[in-house]
Amino acid sequence: MNSKKSNRIPPLRVALYVFCAGMFAVMAILTIIGRIYGFFHPSFAAMAANTLLWLFPFVSRWLLKDGIGDGMLTICAVFIFFAGFFGTVLGFYGSIWWYDLAMHTLFGYLGAIAGLFFLCKLCDAQAQKAGLILLVCFAVSMMFAALWEIFEFSTDVLLSGTAQGIPTVLPDGTEVVPVNDTMEDILCNLCGALAFCAQYALHLFTKKSFLIPQMMRDFRPSKTAEKE
Repeated sequence: MNSKKSNRIPPLRVALYVFCAGMFAVMAILTIIGRIYGFFHPSFAAMAANTLLWLFPFVSRWLLKDGIGDGMLTICAVFIFFAGFFGTVLGFYGSIWWYDLAMHTLFGYLGAIAGLFFLCKLCDAQAQKAGLILLVCFAVSMMFAALWEIFEFSTDVLLSGTAQGIPTVLPDGTEVVPVNDTMEDILCNLCGALAFCAQYALHLFTKKSFLIPQMMRDFRPSKTAEKE
């Protein structure tokens, strides 16, 4: 009886896998069709990247086993849905002026959570100084921001995309891409990282900050590792 219960897959995980597998199939089909007919040419690299992101829950489960809970994976899937499907496929980035800023702010917040996750897996986070925890969370978040901007720049250069802005021709005929979009993205990411750091600092004083205790429990080493 106990073994059967322990081998039962949680309903949330089943729903998460079905949703992610379905979205991966939808995004893959849209990316292929868009590539053939040129629907998403300026954002083809983003479409391809967003398609691969739907494999994240499966890859993370394979690599980390139970190292990250279904709740956090669900939050990541929801973010991918709003950032990738609504933003790129439905064109919210172009039609809603604040949508890209909001997604990059949330990306910065989630990046800081990833920093907390890495710290919890590498050491006893609760035994570390608060300054170190905040520094790691902030640094990891900004690292993700830098990597994303590098990805956008590289794909624009290699695939003639416009992820970092539409080229502008100067009076002397030189073609340049304004850095406004890139800097706005980084600044929004910065705000998201600082928001998480402020939330974690509040948790240190009150022990009641929203989601932080749940994250710490979710990110701690698995029971099997603790027994070993």
